[in-house]
Amino acid sequence: MSIVDYASLQTAIGNWLHRTDLTAQIPDFIALAEAGMNGDLKSRSMEQRTVLTTTAGNAFVTLPADMLEMRRLLLQADYNITLDYLTPDQIAQEYSAGTTNKPQAFTVIANQAQFGPIPDAAYSVELTYLQRIPALSASNTTNWVLTSYPNAYLFGALLQAQPFLVNDARAVTFKALYDQAVDQINGIDWYSGSTMRVRTDSQVK
Repeated sequence: MSIVDYASLQTAIGNWLHRTDLTAQIPDFIALAEAGMNGDLKSRSMEQRTVLTTTAGNAFVTLPADMLEMRRLLLQADYNITLDYLTPDQIAQEYSAGTTNKPQAFTVIANQAQFGPIPDAAYSVELTYLQRIPALSASNTTNWVLTSYPNAYLFGALLQAQPFLVNDARAVTFKALYDQAVDQINGIDWYSGSTMRVRTDSQVK
């Protein structure tokens, strides 16, 4: 059968496992597969852009909830400035508390970006990031992975099912098929890693 949406994926998983009594567990296998793919995939299909807006006198801006990995922060001013990434210690050292100006650098603390200096006005900052795979559900029945690479979902979920079924022998087979699907996705893209620049301590003034 064709795998085209969440329901057909669940049916295919049951068919491959030759089981009809796993209706309650199959959504868990799919969710676990998604968690694995979020760590394994590095595809330009995951890239998203959004614009964050700073507030004068506030160093912090909340990052998107679906962000996995940041690639770039670009200050949109008279001319675009790619902000430097600093560690929290570096940004505290370089930019004293209360100093305000046009941001030159940032760090990430929990789910927020912290700018240095503290913005002295409202600035638009373009964020490019890798997005978490939109989770499948009864209300979100498909996404770009399932549409283009249903094998990644199928073999990822089958791999996650094996510990529950106490079937370690089959895990080896499904792991190989899942890895092949991941390599297929990652192999067609030019993406090779984050472009964020980390300044060394010697560069911090």
